[in-house]
Amino acid sequence: MVDIGAKNNSSITEIRYLRVTNIASVLGVIYNAIWMLVAFFLTDALVIYVSNALLGLMFLMALIFNRKGWRVLASIWLILASYMSLFLFLYLLGYSSGVEVVCFLIIILPYMTFPRKARNIAHVFSILACLTLIVTVIFQSNMTAHIGGLDPYISQIVNISITGFICLILISSMSVLIDKSEESLMAEQKKSEDLLHNILPANIIRDLKESGKTIPKRHKNITILFTDFEGFTEFVASISAITLVNELNDIFGRFDEIMEETEVEKIETIGDAYMAACGLEKEMTNHAANCIRAAQMMLSYLEERNKSHEIKWRMRVGIHSGTVVAGVVGKKKFAYDLFGDTINTASRIESAGEVGKINTSSSTYELIKNDFTCLSRGKIFAKGKGELEMYFVK
Repeated sequence: MVDIGAKNNSSITEIRYLRVTNIASVLGVIYNAIWMLVAFFLTDALVIYVSNALLGLMFLMALIFNRKGWRVLASIWLILASYMSLFLFLYLLGYSSGVEVVCFLIIILPYMTFPRKARNIAHVFSILACLTLIVTVIFQSNMTAHIGGLDPYISQIVNISITGFICLILISSMSVLIDKSEESLMAEQKKSEDLLHNILPANIIRDLKESGKTIPKRHKNITILFTDFEGFTEFVASISAITLVNELNDIFGRFDEIMEETEVEKIETIGDAYMAACGLEKEMTNHAANCIRAAQMMLSYLEERNKSHEIKWRMRVGIHSGTVVAGVVGKKKFAYDLFGDTINTASRIESAGEVGKINTSSSTYELIKNDFTCLSRGKIFAKGKGELEMYFVK
């Protein structure tokens, strides 16, 4: 019943106001039901019994309006039903019945039930409740009971007790709903941060949080890893698009895991090309070695995968070390990217490689020669670069 009218596309805040409105409507029904019992046992005034039954139906109408999706109307109807209860008891039982406490409830109720877009309406109802309270206090001597048979002291006890109970329930409900909203917001914030971490390096995210912008940064000692599948263009024409996407998603998903395991940062994928870098987030001396280990794991994974899959993937790997500029480009659908001749050289090193082998430049070789066995290829022609010294890592 609390969630009557809630929709999947409703915001957390809208659902909170809707739930409070539903709770207040049910409490209004309970308020009038208790007065019906009081009228039944303590007085023979039929008008109290009948009027409270009608008011209870009014409060139920607010639930129906919420179910229909008429949020603002439901809140307005709830406040009007509260005013009707107030004026009815002022007329029937007089000021001495303690109904002035209902004014305090009506003062705060609009801010608990009206959504943010209808806040001006809440102001109006709250001000009217304040004015009503002032008028009833000033003219209390003229507000005498129009029916007899009910002790004013009992009326005071009933009204103050019920109203206090309603306030307690509403405030505690609001508190619980606010806590749940905060928990939901924190969960959504974590999802957003996790998504950002899938797009941007941690240091870039820190910059965005602290200053709202990022400054391009030059990295002097990093290593770039490039991979590419042999015969990809021809291969694409022979399989369905769904199969292709599923295959690449499976392979690149494992590559992403390998990057995390070896402290290498994935930069992007373009078609069948996979680009990663090491040494961006923090300075390290083993950035080249990490890329070599990542490449070895990638090739080993593909070799094992090809044994159990019909589609056989054959991959080249190129690795080059040098200086790059890193930064976020664009305002919408932004991308973290690397710039500089090092990127172009790494791409050419990969193109000049061979399937199933790790091809490195001389700059990378100098960083890994004491840790890995390498085979010199001599000077190999690279498009746009001329002849470059290259090495295969065994």
